[in-house]
Amino acid sequence: MCLWTIEGVTLPAKAKGQSRAKGPRGRAMASALALCLALPQLASASSLSGQVTDVTGQAPFAGAVVRVEEIDRSVVTDRFGRYRLNGLESGAYTISIKYLGTPTVTQTVSIPEADAIIDFTIGDDVAYEDNIIVVGTKAAQASALNQQRAATSIKTIIDSDGLGNFPDTTVADSLSRAVGISVETDQGEGRYVSIRGINTDLISSSINGVRTPSPEDRRGVLLDGVPSDLLDGIEVQKSLTPDVDADSLGGVINLKTVSAFDRKDDFFRVKVEGAYNEITEEVSPKASMTYSNTWDDRFGAAVSLSYQNLAIEAHNNEIGEWDQDDDGNFFVADDYEQRWYDLTRERIGLVANFDWNVNDGTKLYLRTLYNRYTDNEVRNKFELREFDEEIIDVTPTSTTIRRGEVDAEVRLREEVRNIQTYSLGGETVEGPWTVDYQASFAYAEEDDTNNHDVTFRSTPEQRDSTVGAITLSYDDPQQPVISGSALPFLLDPTNYELDAYEQEFTINEDTEYAAQINVSRDSMIGQTPVVWKAGAKYRDRQKTRDQNLTFHERDDVVLDQFIRSDADISNWRLANRMFEWPDANLTASLRDTFQPAELVVEDTLLESSVGDFQVDERILAAYGMGTFEIGGATFVAGVRLEQTDVDLLGNFFEEDSLTATPREISQNYTDILPSINLRYDFTDRITGRAAYYAAVVRPAFGDMAPTALLNDDRDEIELGNPDLEAYGADNFDVGIEFYPTNLSVISIGAFYKAIDNAIFPAEFDIADVPATIDLSFLPAATLATIEDVNTFINVGSSEIFGVEVNYVQNMGDLSESLDGFLFSTNLTLTDSEATLPDGRKVPFLKQSNTVWNIALAYEKGPIDLRVSGNYRGDFLDELQGPELDRYADDRFRIEASAKYRVTPQLQVYLEGKNLTDAPEYFYFGDESRLSQYDEFGRTIVFGARFTY
Repeated sequence: MCLWTIEGVTLPAKAKGQSRAKGPRGRAMASALALCLALPQLASASSLSGQVTDVTGQAPFAGAVVRVEEIDRSVVTDRFGRYRLNGLESGAYTISIKYLGTPTVTQTVSIPEADAIIDFTIGDDVAYEDNIIVVGTKAAQASALNQQRAATSIKTIIDSDGLGNFPDTTVADSLSRAVGISVETDQGEGRYVSIRGINTDLISSSINGVRTPSPEDRRGVLLDGVPSDLLDGIEVQKSLTPDVDADSLGGVINLKTVSAFDRKDDFFRVKVEGAYNEITEEVSPKASMTYSNTWDDRFGAAVSLSYQNLAIEAHNNEIGEWDQDDDGNFFVADDYEQRWYDLTRERIGLVANFDWNVNDGTKLYLRTLYNRYTDNEVRNKFELREFDEEIIDVTPTSTTIRRGEVDAEVRLREEVRNIQTYSLGGETVEGPWTVDYQASFAYAEEDDTNNHDVTFRSTPEQRDSTVGAITLSYDDPQQPVISGSALPFLLDPTNYELDAYEQEFTINEDTEYAAQINVSRDSMIGQTPVVWKAGAKYRDRQKTRDQNLTFHERDDVVLDQFIRSDADISNWRLANRMFEWPDANLTASLRDTFQPAELVVEDTLLESSVGDFQVDERILAAYGMGTFEIGGATFVAGVRLEQTDVDLLGNFFEEDSLTATPREISQNYTDILPSINLRYDFTDRITGRAAYYAAVVRPAFGDMAPTALLNDDRDEIELGNPDLEAYGADNFDVGIEFYPTNLSVISIGAFYKAIDNAIFPAEFDIADVPATIDLSFLPAATLATIEDVNTFINVGSSEIFGVEVNYVQNMGDLSESLDGFLFSTNLTLTDSEATLPDGRKVPFLKQSNTVWNIALAYEKGPIDLRVSGNYRGDFLDELQGPELDRYADDRFRIEASAKYRVTPQLQVYLEGKNLTDAPEYFYFGDESRLSQYDEFGRTIVFGARFTY
């Protein structure tokens, strides 16, 4: 291909108010794929390009539709408000600009024989900071709706200003109000995101188009570490096109960081706030700063910094396991725990982005993100153990035991996670050809090397000599009550001796190098505009886990030596008394005092070997696709091929001999993944959509790692399964959108997912182990001693189906008396079914059948008010067995914010989080059987934002 340069002619315009197809899998595959597309040639013609902005020229509009009326051709502006139409003959044309929230702008322009560059302006003739379609709640909603409406696939958009309309700390919090999205929380903060009921490990995330690595030993990405202040927007793509990595069953979350060309001229914003929590009774500081500037529309630089030091206190109680007696009564069969968490979460984020418009045809960029998340945690635990061995009496609402073993435990943990992404790329446009290219590096690490966990236990001699009993009453299942004659003895710290001192030195690392190139060409087939596109991508990912733990024991160390004088927790919210003992700072003094003879060799060797693994995964992808405009219809159709090569390394550990034997296994396979997306504009106000795409999600790293643990005492083996097949899914969508007024939408959509090879944990008697579980690495004599096998397997077909409804309304469009009000609500209803190896049918893990949001905002003059409610229904969290599977209870939260603009540059605000003081509750099978209950309290946020 030969590239050349043509000088553009700038004509200023002034317009005021303007079925997963599964390829062969085998050990031998070609190392490269060749894909050839026939791209028809265009006759010599001109192009029309430019930018759509507000009247000041500072704010570009993404998602505006630029249409040439005479030939019924249109194009959508990109993130920077840019558009380009190729293949226009010279002459006069009527150009219309449509953007929800503003009147349609039309203008007649003259296209010369050379290429033309024409900019358009839309919106009111007001200053940048006073333009409600540029800044604020209404602007955020307008931008999101326009981008969603113009998209050729099914997307949900959260605009940059929308990120600031709620009291969000994390990306997950920001996503929790989007249609079809639900969130798992940790210590009250959003952490893992589910799209349409598909859990975190089966969806993918990216930062500026670069796949986000996971600092944990899984594929799912935590989204509580990246501060929302670093972002310029979030895009959730729910139906995939061939030019997108196909490793997601639910969709792709793309986090977009700031660019200098998101606005013109220099830009500066600083935000300072404090957050007061009613349980911690502390104010947590947070600050962020963003600066960007452009020079001669050629070079731009943008820097964003964010810092937060958040204090969290959580009050928790848990039951480990339930069972059922012969009379049908359920009873506590494992332990009861009370936990007190005292945490400080520090988030440091840095974004530095650079853009260089080399000339009118070539644009280059460098995108960088660094994020460091430090979780300092002290956890005190008081645990009543071994209920099943000590039971005296069981009633429908209580379990009574002869006083069993009791633990008093403290954990001091510093978990440091960092995520880094770097991408260097660009785009070159020459005539009808567009070439974009990118090379990227992504790295994530989780460092757990500064931890210790200390357990003091009442000794067997003390237990046997003590007269009395303990009753656990659960009339209120979320807050059981402890009583009994043995209770005073259990609350005396002199009755506890050191049982174990555990230290951890574990590192998880995830590294990915990637490179891609995409080539597209505008063409015509008769009178039908077509954009042909093809590309290739190579990804090289390495996931490693180096787990190291040490266990020590020492006699004659008594708990009362490690207690503070003020050890009682004064603001404890749960039913039973709770202590802040042992004291973590005092137990830390024991770290370097243990002698070699005090090392528990068996536990140390086992835990330091069985958790180690390394996965090297290489993916070579190629695709071809076409985008066709036929009347009111836009089709995007094509196919993607992905070849996967995996090398796996793990350890087989024999507990009896304390030996670890390395295991190395390789896999390779190819997937053929077609897709088609259709958007049809019935009228200017009614749009229909339909989509199909095939997807593949590779097994979780821990599930497929070739690790194995042989427990001779229990005659069982626990192992990963390197022969697991990847999830495959055929995904179908259909929907319709109605835009009844200037800034509103009513949409309804349905989706269906047919999933093959879903992965579940499984337990087998040795005689029933399926052929897909490879035990050939075991010596015959060893295999003969095994009775039970615990591993992971693929199950048969599963399915998920659901409905999404979304309604957004600018109330001023309905009545002048409601001017300033904006209402939004959405509802997602889903259902799913998977069949386990034993024939039992269960819903998909982590899927809430019902998720809904509602929000009312008022924005007029200097005032911006907003209140929102978020509901997430129950979901299956863990498999435990019929009637005892662990579920997360439903949860409803209310948040509110009030902002006041003191000057055009200064805004102050007050926000409230979790205003209903909603706890989090998990139960086993029925809400009457506690698994875990946590309280976090309400939080009030106050702050100021200065923008220049």
